[in-house]
Amino acid sequence: MNRSALILCVAPFLVLAFAQTASAQDACPKPRLISVTGTAEINLPPDEVTLRMGIDTQDKDLAVAKSKHDARSKKVIALARSVGVEEKDISTTMLSMEPDYSEEKVPRFLGYEVSQTIAITLKDLSKYESLMTKLLDAGVNRVNGVDFHLADPRKVREEARAKALRAAKEKAVAMAAELGQTVGKPWEISETGPTWPNLNLSANFAGGVVGGPIGNEARTSDSTVAPGQVTVRVSVNVSFQLE
Repeated sequence: MNRSALILCVAPFLVLAFAQTASAQDACPKPRLISVTGTAEINLPPDEVTLRMGIDTQDKDLAVAKSKHDARSKKVIALARSVGVEEKDISTTMLSMEPDYSEEKVPRFLGYEVSQTIAITLKDLSKYESLMTKLLDAGVNRVNGVDFHLADPRKVREEARAKALRAAKEKAVAMAAELGQTVGKPWEISETGPTWPNLNLSANFAGGVVGGPIGNEARTSDSTVAPGQVTVRVSVNVSFQLE
């Protein structure tokens, strides 16, 4: 049998096999599903705060400016340690030393400026206001940001996710019951939307915006810190088989 005859003989079998497979797929019943969305939200007070601050020191002599700056930085770091902040929770970054000129038409040399950013993570929020005041007195003259957050957001997200799944199951069961159906095993599960914590807060501190939430037990009538909460929200999509 030559090659052409072989191809002619095999082709009908391939067409027949494909047709049988397609027919079998069409005959296979599609799963009866009910798809729902479950959402859960957990609100908790933050349990730590990260202070991002800057120290800017000026002098017409660069060596003097650097010496003054080092003294202020050491004082700030020592102050953080004195309230129980661990070494790993203190970091210094973005050190710069550059000449400073006036903004006149013909710029005048004003001196040298030494700048550095210091980040401090405080785990005892009751010390926040007192520490911030002392840091400003110690030489901090720039507040880049204050971030209140959860020390272990992963654990909270897992809890919220479990609640969202339970909510989805309860919703599916209720909807199916209205139609005289029973919910079976889950067919498909997916998580949607951001799951990172969101923080709603507002407060002011003399000299800049450095406010944030703090435990109510640590607030006084003269406190400039407004209470706030971290919101962890999780949404899941689940499809269940109907039995």
